[in-house]
Amino acid sequence: MPEPVISVDSLVKNYRAGMRRSIVQAVRGLSLTVPRGSVVAFVGPNGAGKTTTIHTLLGFLKPTAGQVRVFGEAPGPAVARRIGYQPEIFYTYGFYSAREALRYYGQLAGMSSASLDAAIPGLLDRMGLTDAGKRPISSYSKGMTQRLGLAQALIHDPELLILDEPTSGLDPEGRRLVLDIIVEEKARGRTVFLSSHILSDVERTCDEVVMVRQGQVVLADRIASFGAAGQQWDIEVLGWTPSHRSLLRGEVTVLQETDGAALLRCDAADKQTLLKLLLAVPLEIGTVQPMRAATLEETYLKHAGVGS
Repeated sequence: MPEPVISVDSLVKNYRAGMRRSIVQAVRGLSLTVPRGSVVAFVGPNGAGKTTTIHTLLGFLKPTAGQVRVFGEAPGPAVARRIGYQPEIFYTYGFYSAREALRYYGQLAGMSSASLDAAIPGLLDRMGLTDAGKRPISSYSKGMTQRLGLAQALIHDPELLILDEPTSGLDPEGRRLVLDIIVEEKARGRTVFLSSHILSDVERTCDEVVMVRQGQVVLADRIASFGAAGQQWDIEVLGWTPSHRSLLRGEVTVLQETDGAALLRCDAADKQTLLKLLLAVPLEIGTVQPMRAATLEETYLKHAGVGS
């Protein structure tokens, strides 16, 4: 199995806060992995430790305990050149134009003037900023500034994108543009680690989700598992007696059993076989319906929501 792009093992990060400098534990034994070429969402309420974790991945903060690896190495300058980072609120020099800002960030990433000359026009066009490319950034709307923030994360063609609330403050058109870019980057083989509060964006773009609460991972799963219907089926059977259990074959679960009735659950692959068996007994079939898994929103509220 290839080495993950991001690997976090039992991360702990403590701060000292307040007049008495008491210890606040922002991250408590957090572990996660991000496979190469995937888009992984990092979700949780405010104060859950998401930004602290991201800053540790980038090398801005040192772990109190645990291990953090990006491309198999500890965070540092060499690793940082392979990462494109967009903070939740992107600030830059207001007197710069977008072209000047991108040239500045590209130079920080080690790009040559020739490479920047080739990259900047296409990137501005991709972000819908070509017409505003020479205007001072101080005149930009919040949405335009956010799109410029994504552009600076992409300027040096990084292998890993770490995006902290990239659609914050964007109108629907801007959100769609950013989400399309995330999908495009994945198609190019890039890895994306996406922190977001907008669960519909997560469902549209991500392969996996990691939910955190109070500095700990509370759930990690593939996006495809949420809200899916038809993977398992519930079948109501009338005329049922406990002796009929001996007839069941395959992966069939008796969910409920009352006098003269039962509720059975089976995998989709076993549904037709089970129905034929029940009709041959004969038993009367009541309702037959797909079992719906919990949606991403329902699961989030249960595991990571403020009231959970």
